[in-house]
Parts: sequence; structure tokens; C-alpha cells
Amino acid sequence: MKLNSFQIKDRQSQLITRCKEIVETCKKEVREMTDEEQKEFEDSKTELEDLKKQLEEIKEKLAAYDNDVPSMEDDVEDMIEEGCENQNKKEERKKMQNFSITKEIRSAIENGTKSFTINADKRALTTSGSVVETEVQGVLEPLYANSVLTKLGVKWYNGLPQGDIAIPRMTKGQVGWADEIAQAGQTVNTFNNVVLKPKRLTCYTDISLIALRQDSVGVEQAIRRDIVNALNDKLEATIFGAGAKTDNQPAGIFNGVEFADGSTFAKIVANEAKIEDANVYGNIKYLLSPSAKADLRAMPKSTKNTQLVLEGGEVDGVEAITTSNIKIDGAYVVGDFSNLAIASWGDIQIITDEVSQAVNGCVRLVINAYFDAAILRPEAFVFGKTRGIA
Repeated sequence: MKLNSFQIKDRQSQLITRCKEIVETCKKEVREMTDEEQKEFEDSKTELEDLKKQLEEIKEKLAAYDNDVPSMEDDVEDMIEEGCENQNKKEERKKMQNFSITKEIRSAIENGTKSFTINADKRALTTSGSVVETEVQGVLEPLYANSVLTKLGVKWYNGLPQGDIAIPRMTKGQVGWADEIAQAGQTVNTFNNVVLKPKRLTCYTDISLIALRQDSVGVEQAIRRDIVNALNDKLEATIFGAGAKTDNQPAGIFNGVEFADGSTFAKIVANEAKIEDANVYGNIKYLLSPSAKADLRAMPKSTKNTQLVLEGGEVDGVEAITTSNIKIDGAYVVGDFSNLAIASWGDIQIITDEVSQAVNGCVRLVINAYFDAAILRPEAFVFGKTRGIA
């Protein structure tokens, strides 16, 4: 069906807008077009060329549209040129996208380098001592996003350079009233620092040789998931533990604490009030061991009340999160977890060991990352137990 010039320009505008949407989406997501997008783009180009010819025919007959047609033609030409340029960069984008831990493992084994390093925060890859500037999905991003620590609202310090980090904290402040014309008293603020030092967190996972030969997205995701889960489990188990601080690992938050009695609802809310008494007014949350969760789900608020202490994931309106990494029977902690600092130093080293598990047809990946953690304000937390308090 023949269109008039207004219909042609309207249709051209629709096609150009849609093509630009496809191009901008691919640029934003740093990917190539899907088969469906590619077909739609090519069909639009063909239709735009046909519409251009129709406009040329109309231009010869209707001089009144001479001023409108060239500008639209320019838009069409620009759109086609932009589309071609986008296709010319297809391979470049594909190369940037296709960073693969699987491929790097195979390369490390084949080339004899035996290891490679991923800068998880700056998104660069280092192989054999040289940095390759390429887009890499942050390996630790799922750890930060899905960790119980993040859900609690801890303060992350990511992508740190080498060396210690000293985090200042104010421990005391004084302020007073004075007469209108009297000399103001000196405000005294006492500061000290919490120093975090990089400590090596290491774990390993075994990958079958058959899986390593695959270039499957599923296999790549499974390897990344194994790495993140291994790091996350050990990090949380340490931080939510009772171990003492050493040169090699941070102290667990339950180390050396005195547990308050949390065996009744009245005692639990009294413990929570201690945080407010210490002038802590942040986002208060509960962190529960599985056994504490079970106790609170069965604990009535009073003998005259059928409501239970833990309902709908909340302890009397305060969000409660459970983790199996608390191994102390009946233990819980309530507080403002932004006063728990966790630092990570960027590079993750992956060492390939194709010998120790060769008999099982696997390659062992040894992962080294660097973390530290510390509580900034101890008064921001109250530790309790729902059972076991004499």
C-alpha cells in the first residue's frame, strides 16, 4: 500500500526510534544483539530504505515537502550508519563480554602459569603479571549482594589497596550549657582508631575436567557460585563465631561476650533497651541462631497474650535474620550492624592444581582473598541467649 509523505515520515520516525532503542540497550548492557533484535533491526533497515525511495518519488512530484524530506533522509542515513557501526563493533563487544573463569583455568593449565588473579572490584584481569583491561563481572558482587552480612547492614570497605586501614571512631563527646555571654566550654571529643589488616581467606573447590572443557554459561555460573559460596560461608562463620582475634583471622563477634538472659519476652525487650540507653539509634536488627529462632517462635509474649515473640520475621516489630553460622546454642545479638566494619582487599588469586585430584578426574582450585572485620562500637550490640543462662 502506498503511503503519503506524512505517513512515511511517521513510519520512519517509529522505525528509527525502535532501532535506537535496540542499539542503546545493547550499548548499555555491553552485549551483542539477540537473534530476535538482529532480525528486527535488519527488517527495519530494509523498510527504511523502501520508505526512502518512496519519499524520493514524492519529492519529485510534491515540491512543497522539499524542506522536510532531506532532514528525514539524513536521519535515515545516520540511523543506518549507526547500525552498521554497531555491527562493526560486534566482535569487540563480544570479546569484552566473554571473560570466563573456565577459559582462564584452562589457559593457566595449558600455559603452565598455574594461577591467575581477578581484581574483583576494578574489574580487570591479571594473567602472568600483566593486566588486561576488559569488562569482567565482579566476582564478589554476588557475595556483597546476597550475604547475611549485607542484609544486616554492615559497613563494607571494598576494593582497598595494599596496606592497613585505620577507621576513626568517636568514643566520647562532651557539651554543656553556658550563660549567654559566658565563655563557651571546650567540647572534648575523644577519638581512637580501629585498624583492619588484610588477612588471607583461603578455600578450595574441585571442578571436573569434563566441566572445564565446556564453554557453557551454566558451568561458568556454577564455578563462580562455588567460589562465592565457599568464601561467604567461611567469612560469615568466622565473623559470627566466638574465635579470638589472631594475626591470621579476625575475632568473631561472640568472642569474650557476656550473654544476657533472653529466656522471656520481658528480658528480651529489656536487653534491647540497653542499646537505646547507649544512644544507639541506627537501624536495629536481630541476628538469631537457628535454636534461638525456634525458641522465639514458640515463646509467648505473656501468659495472657497468644502472640509469639517472633512472628513474620520480626521480634516485636524489629527485623530478625537467622544464620546457621552461629553455632552457640540459643545465641542471638541485637544492635545496629552498621557498627560492624568489614574490609576487603581487591585481588582474588586462583591457583590451579591438576595433580592432587587427578585420580578423580578433577582440577582443584585454591582461592585466596583478603578480608578483615571488627566491631567499631561495642555498645551498639547486646548479646543474649534464649537458653542456657543459669
